[in-house]
Amino acid sequence: MIEDISRHGITILLFLLTQERVVVSDARRLNIGYSTFYRSLIPLIRMGLIEEEGEGARKAFKLTELGRQIALKLKEVDDLLKTSVRRE
Repeated sequence: MIEDISRHGITILLFLLTQERVVVSDARRLNIGYSTFYRSLIPLIRMGLIEEEGEGARKAFKLTELGRQIALKLKEVDDLLKTSVRRE
């Protein structure tokens, strides 16, 4: 299951911990191309981790409660790796 999320999906989930919503224009802030951004959203929506709001150009995506729980766990792992793994 986790392999379906992709590294860009993880980036989006972690971003949503600090922002209420993510919109297409945020892709640049996340260093993700627009098509990669959209492809990364598909499994997140399918798994029930994010949900869509709005329509067309005003479409935004936000975490579901399950998505928030998963994102918090991913942040915990990321923080642990940042503090305990030596960079070479």
